[in-house]
Amino acid sequence: MPDLSLDKSSELAVAVELATNLPYELILLDWHLTGADGRQHDGRAVIDALRATGSRAPILVVSGGDPTPWPQRVFELGLAGFVPKRASGATLIEAIRIAMGGGVFLLDRALQQRARVVARPTAEVALSPDDAAALQQRFPALTERQAEVFRIMLRGASNKEIARELDIGVNTVHTHVRGVLAAVGAQRRGEAVFRVVGGSQA
Repeated sequence: MPDLSLDKSSELAVAVELATNLPYELILLDWHLTGADGRQHDGRAVIDALRATGSRAPILVVSGGDPTPWPQRVFELGLAGFVPKRASGATLIEAIRIAMGGGVFLLDRALQQRARVVARPTAEVALSPDDAAALQQRFPALTERQAEVFRIMLRGASNKEIARELDIGVNTVHTHVRGVLAAVGAQRRGEAVFRVVGGSQA
């Protein structure tokens, strides 16, 4: 992936300082972040600390642990996805592309272990015409167009993919996504999706 620059830190304090001072487009986080002193930081605490900086960069988690809990954890924490450390370089690049495009990346195998989670970002999913209407019924604050955007978001589609499917501009999609988040009472894309797949409603 050309034209990318990377900053790296194993120290939470340094990572927080970087996130505070630089406008990152993506944060790639090792869930079991270990500092130079050998101390392992809790992943949730690291996410909270990074978000407390005001950074709006999507967070993509990399972990060598059990992938089973990750589909639900991604949505609960409003993350941009999860990539196992054993994944290929091509998979990591695809995950970065999807996350930077506003989508949510998860591997098929992990998704299959969590039946409540929506299909993977690149899946071809047959959706009935009633899906958008059902979303509007469940979240009355959604406009008709926002419901259409949300319907496609539930597949994990990026803003570019949504724009292409609806034949509208990416900036317009971005505006609709902000409207979706407000309508469902979520701060992040993954959280909005979890309100549907996890059965929660504001």
